[in-house]
Amino acid sequence: MFIYDRDIRLSGMDLWLDAKRKKPFSFVSHAHADHSARHERILATPATLALARERRRIRRAKMKRPSRREPVEVPLDYNAPMRLDGATVTLLPAGHILGSAQILVERGGRRLLYSGDFCHEATSAAEDIEIPTADTLIMECTYGLPEHRFPPRESTVEKLLAFVDEAFADGLTPVLLCYALGKGQEVLRILTQQGYSAAVESETYALARTYESFGIAFGGYRLLDGGVKPGEVVITPNMRAVAAFTRGRPMRSAALTGWAIGGFSHRARSAHSAIPLSDHADFDGLIDYAAAVKPEIIYILHGPEEFGRHLREAGFRVGELSEKASPQPGDK
Repeated sequence: MFIYDRDIRLSGMDLWLDAKRKKPFSFVSHAHADHSARHERILATPATLALARERRRIRRAKMKRPSRREPVEVPLDYNAPMRLDGATVTLLPAGHILGSAQILVERGGRRLLYSGDFCHEATSAAEDIEIPTADTLIMECTYGLPEHRFPPRESTVEKLLAFVDEAFADGLTPVLLCYALGKGQEVLRILTQQGYSAAVESETYALARTYESFGIAFGGYRLLDGGVKPGEVVITPNMRAVAAFTRGRPMRSAALTGWAIGGFSHRARSAHSAIPLSDHADFDGLIDYAAAVKPEIIYILHGPEEFGRHLREAGFRVGELSEKASPQPGDK
């Protein structure tokens, strides 16, 4: 049902899936930069389109570049089937960040599901995932090694809140290092719902305002455009972004990343602590997701090739993505 040429295109259709290179028409699963190239036309949820638009505006402002031609947007709500090139396409929540979507393609009695990045657990600032069945599954597997098993989300949130309280008790400003899109808003919502006040880096702040336009409510927070006030938690993607506002104030930092389990990211190494709060499925979540889809065959992306072996050991048939042997409609 699809052709692989470094990127994925649906067979008999002009639609690509999360293509990394510019295409005439591509589905974009969510607004993170590694999934949202500048295509001529984009199929995505309204929230993804709005977040991607805001990120382009922010980048232009930072680079002091003039506006360029915007892509043609093709918005599609969740669970609103659309006919396209003789097939039916439906977007379903992926649970990763606001607006993140899986795409289900149905044609000739066959069903293909492309997952994009997904999270099998409910988070504080994204739609809960909905998992359909499909004959063919193309899935991400970022945390596709057994060492990447996250603790229960409730205990991770408790660890986050304890870190903040302990920093305040020691007379320090807690600084939380989070991706500007997705993780930053999730952490902001966790904190403000518990009554904490936050000072937020500019991109994280702007994207939080976009979240609010889609009904995600936050408590007390402000743009970090001056010195940090007593009792405020700082949320930022990196220390450079807030250095001018935190200079001279004693701080303690924590990186919020799934790589705190089984590995280390640059963000985790630069912080005093690392807390394994992730908006991706962990190893067990990936296996559970595949089991829920019940596919005849699985193809994997965005993660370790070794995950294919684990899928086979769990009883799944795993295909190879190759330009020399592109899967064809009806392959089993």
